Amino acid sequence: MIIGGSIAGLCAARVLSDHCDRVTLFERDELPDQPVNRSAIPQGQHVHLLMARGGEELEKLFPGILDEMVAAGVPVVRNDPDSIHFSAAGHVLGTGRTLESTYTAYVPSRAQLEWQIRRRATELPQVELVNRGVAHPRFDQAAGRVTGVVLDDGETIDADLVVDASGRGSRLPVWLQEWGFERPREDSVKIGVTYASHRVRIPDGMMSEKMVLMSAGHDRPLGMGMLFHEDGVWTVTAFGVGKAEPPKDLDGIHELADTVLPPHISTALRAGEPVGEMNFHRYPVSRWRRYDKLDRMPEGIFPFGDAVVSMNPTYGQGVTLSTIQAANLRSVLASGGDVVNRLARSTARSTFPVWTMNAVADYVGHNAEGEHPRWYGPMFGLFDQFLGAAETDPVLAEWFLRRTSLLDSLYLRPSPRLVGRAVRHNMRAWMAERRNRPADVPVAVADGG
Repeated sequence: MIIGGSIAGLCAARVLSDHCDRVTLFERDELPDQPVNRSAIPQGQHVHLLMARGGEELEKLFPGILDEMVAAGVPVVRNDPDSIHFSAAGHVLGTGRTLESTYTAYVPSRAQLEWQIRRRATELPQVELVNRGVAHPRFDQAAGRVTGVVLDDGETIDADLVVDASGRGSRLPVWLQEWGFERPREDSVKIGVTYASHRVRIPDGMMSEKMVLMSAGHDRPLGMGMLFHEDGVWTVTAFGVGKAEPPKDLDGIHELADTVLPPHISTALRAGEPVGEMNFHRYPVSRWRRYDKLDRMPEGIFPFGDAVVSMNPTYGQGVTLSTIQAANLRSVLASGGDVVNRLARSTARSTFPVWTMNAVADYVGHNAEGEHPRWYGPMFGLFDQFLGAAETDPVLAEWFLRRTSLLDSLYLRPSPRLVGRAVRHNMRAWMAERRNRPADVPVAVADGG
């Protein structure tokens, strides 16, 4: 039994369908039978990424789903400068030479993605989706386990296993405390993200890119994202980090685009026809509930998806991390034993490297509030140097794009060979700049006195 019919809940249902005779998802929100946005997913109105790793994991869960999305008109994007304009920490990657197109990404709207997954999951004979809300799980104190759920109308439903996929607002920590267990520790980063988005129809032929991502930086707390979707309409999002406010209207987004995007992209955006109205969304805090640190958990229930961890949405990792959790669940179920605690540890191992690198970028590069380790600053500085080299070195750019797409490894840790390559690249660039500097330009010398 699963609380919540979100993407995470649907992925969990797919995995459980291989091990259970019946899997029931309870969803309070009315679910449409077509790919349209729903009010319970406010972030769905904004730029939403399915990373390359997420696409791979979805294909493992639902074979053929990527081809079905393409048949529905979902654009396919390859990692080359003609398809992607990508900036990280103020560095535009892939400007020197064409990258090797070693992977593809799919760009469905959030509504299309969720509908495709829901359609495939509910086609399974073991899976049923019920439009009813869950008030709380039912806990058997004597047995020390969860034995089902109580619905909003008071009806009790028995279950051998309950999955909490209710999202960021999960009440599992409260329920644990009520049942006599400890609440999980919560790690958090106060990022203060605000989104402002508009859908725009851009005339054909004005730009070759299908994905435009311009990150915020320490000196410029505003960023932009533009994604081309299956209906021929772009989602255009401006966002602010560290409580910076993005533009409030499309004219303001045009002005921001003029300052942060290449001229041909900002010109194409200005030529676009607005579709619908502006949408706004605030995301104040990244949160990781550390169920892996608890000494004990009740049997019969475990959290999943955003109920465990939800990160800065400007990195676009949420859906992909849910599919990785599904892969963890599949592995844990296949090997048997203590599912609840083993899944918590497995999820922590796949969360830790992504959370850590996000936290480094958020605290040092995006002005997040709060205390953080001193090594975050030097670490961010090293990556700033690495990304500076990746602007014109396709090997470094390829490595970074694959890692930030969570493909090769979840750890954003370059090998000594790549670090050496970046150092040599930057030294050559420095020497070339020094040779070309006019003789009458003074060179600053640090005063050691």
